[in-house]
Amino acid sequence: MLHTVDYLERLASSLVREYSSKETDFLSVRTYNIQTGHLILEHNYPRQKPPLEPPSVAVDINAVLETVTSEELSVGAWVNVLGYVRRNRRRDDDDSAVPESSPSPVYVEAVMLFPAGAVALGEYERILQEALGVERRMRRTG
Repeated sequence: MLHTVDYLERLASSLVREYSSKETDFLSVRTYNIQTGHLILEHNYPRQKPPLEPPSVAVDINAVLETVTSEELSVGAWVNVLGYVRRNRRRDDDDSAVPESSPSPVYVEAVMLFPAGAVALGEYERILQEALGVERRMRRTG
């Protein structure tokens, strides 16, 4: 099952129910925390006006650190992520848990991360819009 991670916050409740499924999509790197091995990925779609933050998701890349390049960790880099959607754990005694500042109730545990290459952003956003429209119509009829 393929979900668009950039609107993960809107789909978080359904993703949590299916948290063992593999997910993939591409997003832009906002930050990388070296100490925890967590990326925050975002894509400002649908467009958010300040002071609202763009939709984002935390990605735990500890399992793939040996294969990730510095270019893929650079702020603004567009990457594909294949991994598992997991619930955030907020335990004081667990350094590997996703930090309190995590942008959503779920995160992605990456099993693969690779460059997205040349992203046709307009075309990608058009496809996202169509997918959201289909999802809305399915909810109304189902």
